[in-house]
Amino acid sequence: MTVIPITSAPRFAAQETDAAVTTLRLPIAPQATCRLRHAPEGKLGQALTPTEALLEVGRHQGLQSVVLEGPGDPLASLDATLATMALLHKQYPDLAIGLTTLGLGGAQHAAELAAAGLHTVTVLVETLEAATAEKLYAWIRPGRKTIALPQAAALLVEEQPQTLQAMAKAGVKVVVRTTIFPGLNAHQVVAIAETAAELGATAMELVPFSPDSQQTGEPVAPTRVHMEQIGKLTAQHLPTTVQQVEADQCGCDCGPSCGTGTSCGCGVKPVAQTSLPTPSAERPRVAVASATGMDVDLHLGQAKMLLIYGPRADGLTCLLETRQAPEAGSGESRWDQLADTLHDCFALLAASAGQRPREVLGSRGVRVILTEDNIEGTVDVLYGGGKKMKCKQ
Repeated sequence: MTVIPITSAPRFAAQETDAAVTTLRLPIAPQATCRLRHAPEGKLGQALTPTEALLEVGRHQGLQSVVLEGPGDPLASLDATLATMALLHKQYPDLAIGLTTLGLGGAQHAAELAAAGLHTVTVLVETLEAATAEKLYAWIRPGRKTIALPQAAALLVEEQPQTLQAMAKAGVKVVVRTTIFPGLNAHQVVAIAETAAELGATAMELVPFSPDSQQTGEPVAPTRVHMEQIGKLTAQHLPTTVQQVEADQCGCDCGPSCGTGTSCGCGVKPVAQTSLPTPSAERPRVAVASATGMDVDLHLGQAKMLLIYGPRADGLTCLLETRQAPEAGSGESRWDQLADTLHDCFALLAASAGQRPREVLGSRGVRVILTEDNIEGTVDVLYGGGKKMKCKQ
């Protein structure tokens, strides 16, 4: 079951910027293939269905490209990735489609992805050495079956170069993204750039490791000077973009979205994240699957009654009524009946839900959001509040 705390899901916060947003990141991959040792533990976020992804793109004007990524790996859920690409390419044929991946299995699917309209692939290459991969990753899962880390690390460093080369040969623009871990892989980054260039990559992105303040024994964050020095060396092989995580580590006065184009890397091109659905005149309400009336705690298929929240005549958002959900046993028509029942709702909150009801409801204008948070706090967020909410973070 995929469950997210709605207020802290990384893909459900639109980036605020005064600059025009031309790229949208879409979380469409439900299955992860790895976890870095120094990444914080956490539940996998909610992945959009192909229909939900299409609807999300329709909410943004002036988009030139979308990037399919996270919360897992798009290549680990290839059918869903291809289905999303097909819908996007049909509806928006001029939209450039990219994806971000660890690269496992990428070589065998490169031609298929290129034929489906893939424009750019960003491969996350942290090392070329299996021994270093064992130090960087807590686990690597090439398929649905877990294998020993030494074996998986060896497979990773074998398949990533193959993916780079196959994608380039298929006509896909290849970008290599490397996170700098001082003391672990920083000394290998130039070799990564050189090898990637030989295999057909056209650009490189360097990202500084950002340690978790709550954990000890982690690598330290690289300094701005260190990042720039590495960037100058990798630029001899590939055009390199150096990113900075925190503006206060950057040393400039411009802030995180100045757009000055200085070498600090803080003037990055704005990229939008998928946003939460919002109420409209036609759909001002929210449906909730709950057994207690306090928290979102029911699977959608188990809900016999749905709580309906929305604004009263005085503008206060509160519980307005309850509605009977269609009974189980009616097959796929059940979800069309539910969509009719929720004709005035823009979102439905549930602890979990199958992909098919999410697709049907999404195509009918009702976004299904998976969460286990407090109802009132979550509903408050959907109506633009959230500052005083008391739900889980």
